[in-house]
Amino acid sequence: MTETNRTRATIVHPTDFAAGAAAAFAHALAMTVASKAELRLLRVRVEDGPYLSQTHGLRQVRDLLARWGIVDKDAPYDRWDARLDFRVSSSSIAARNPRAGVLDYLDDSPCDLVVLASYPNRSPALWLDGSVHGRLLRQGRLMSLFIRESERGFVDMDTGAITLKKILVPIDASLDSVSAIRRLKSILKLSACEASLEIMHVGKRAPEPIGENGEPFGRPILLREGPVVDTILATASELDVGAIAMPTAGRHGLIDAMRGSTSARIVDDGRWPVLALPVG
Repeated sequence: MTETNRTRATIVHPTDFAAGAAAAFAHALAMTVASKAELRLLRVRVEDGPYLSQTHGLRQVRDLLARWGIVDKDAPYDRWDARLDFRVSSSSIAARNPRAGVLDYLDDSPCDLVVLASYPNRSPALWLDGSVHGRLLRQGRLMSLFIRESERGFVDMDTGAITLKKILVPIDASLDSVSAIRRLKSILKLSACEASLEIMHVGKRAPEPIGENGEPFGRPILLREGPVVDTILATASELDVGAIAMPTAGRHGLIDAMRGSTSARIVDDGRWPVLALPVG
């Protein structure tokens, strides 16, 4: 397929390039390389903060690619597209605070996936800014991946290999989980990942999801009983999954994962990468 009629997937990674966000950065880059996508690195500075040059982020990319043995340590910044068939850009924008800057950027520049670092003792709601989520809800549906530094991830930090083999997907009768699972499959296909999906429900009776064309779900659903968050986390440990994918209510996974919901509490636990999947 020629470049003129090819549409690349787009991954956005908001980052300050701090050491505590290295795992999220590695996941964003590894998925970009695997899917031959476009990675947009985004640094938000307060309005009177110092400007960060575009080459700073590109150097970070080159250094990690060199560590993975993909490029030489002195490789130029502008030839990845032709040689490796993916794209990277780095931008620095001013905003009144990081969360507002991130959400304003996503409002103007839709993407396929947002990769965010999560931190212990910091609520995921720090990413939320009430002044902008109305526009984001109108904008559309974004999948969001949350990665905690020093916890289990699915990218080998030394090689860049994606090691994701199994994903836990908790579903609820009140949500259109079929559409969320379809989005999850599209991301896995994009990254050439063949992870199996473990579908679960917390309750006495499994829901019966129906596809948009009326077809039955047709997948086994694991039943567990107990407090919802604790049961999901216990099942993730029991099944030794590499990630948890949470269907989220509403039209925007990033926003709905931040609202004190089950998804937010799973993100805040931090032991597994969490993918927020907007439904509908």
